[in-house]
Amino acid sequence: MTSTRRLLTASAFLIAFAAPAAHAAEAAHPSFEASSELFELVGRLKDGRLTLTLDRWASNEPVAGARIEIDSNGRQLVAAAQPDGTYTVDAAPFAAAANYPLAITVTAGSDSDLLATDFVVAPAAAAPAIAAPSRSGLLAGGALIALAAAAYAFLRRRRASGEHA
Repeated sequence: MTSTRRLLTASAFLIAFAAPAAHAAEAAHPSFEASSELFELVGRLKDGRLTLTLDRWASNEPVAGARIEIDSNGRQLVAAAQPDGTYTVDAAPFAAAANYPLAITVTAGSDSDLLATDFVVAPAAAAPAIAAPSRSGLLAGGALIALAAAAYAFLRRRRASGEHA
């Protein structure tokens, strides 16, 4: 009986590992990082908004109430503070795939600094198609199940007739 269970378990594992893997990973969102001796700023583009997280470089302490101005290709954008401590900017100027040079002015209390970085927005990747099981894969899986069932029936018949494995 244990050999039958082992055979069925091995068959189940083979079928599970032979099946194609499903990929449901979320596509990476364009982001940038800029830092100085005073501040660290991380920006992430998602859902039509550029969300900015600002903290003190030395302590990683979030900075609330700062003024963040972004200059990109002659456009001036001012970030709006959010209740969760982040800042947001409308991402419409970054809608096209391109390399955007950013000059960012951060003013927090008596501290002020100029940060520079490049914001690379890559073209949107096409969603990967999920492959349908191939005919040969289905036939191989069916043959494996039939083989396991035949082995199980053979071992049961052999055991019922009094022979031991």
